[in-house]
Amino acid sequence: MNLSGKMSGRCGFTLIEMLIVLTMLAIVITVGAPSFSGFVKEGRVKSGAHALAVAIQTARIKSISANRRCYLDFAPGALTPADSFYTFWLDMDGDLSYDAGEIDSTNLALPDTKSGFRGFKLPKGVAFSNYAAATSTGPGGGAIPSGGVDFTNDQASFNSRGEGTAGSVYLLGENSSFYAITVSSLGAVRTWRWEDNTWK
Repeated sequence: MNLSGKMSGRCGFTLIEMLIVLTMLAIVITVGAPSFSGFVKEGRVKSGAHALAVAIQTARIKSISANRRCYLDFAPGALTPADSFYTFWLDMDGDLSYDAGEIDSTNLALPDTKSGFRGFKLPKGVAFSNYAAATSTGPGGGAIPSGGVDFTNDQASFNSRGEGTAGSVYLLGENSSFYAITVSSLGAVRTWRWEDNTWK
């Protein structure tokens, strides 16, 4: 009986070949999973910083177009920066304080709600915070507050000319990525990342 003749006409994989491929696949997944997890965590804090920088620029543009002071509030009502939430509002009556209904006056799509306020939540694993283990000073050399928000009354505001209150907001990711968004008194917005023991 010629076994080699019968085997040469068959196609497919043997059980041993399949087990070898599955073992190699398991090794690749085991080695790659931690780096993929870090990539996802870095992506969350980076997207949170980008979204916040865009929100600050949107507040500036909204103040100019509405010809009213616009606020980006990191602690609306009884919330604090630790709640990782922020919202917009236009000062419709010019009293420099929030009144019911002023959030709706922005006509912006605010997808999240917290304690009755519509606004934006930071991504999962991202918080307004300082990162004392890395640095205690921000990009401009000032001290970083423990709550991560360095604006008077936890509010960035812009007047009808687009001039703003100077300050900074700091975001810390669960992977220890640390970002700062700074605003100048002229309304310029810049995003920074703490990397290699310096702000870049």
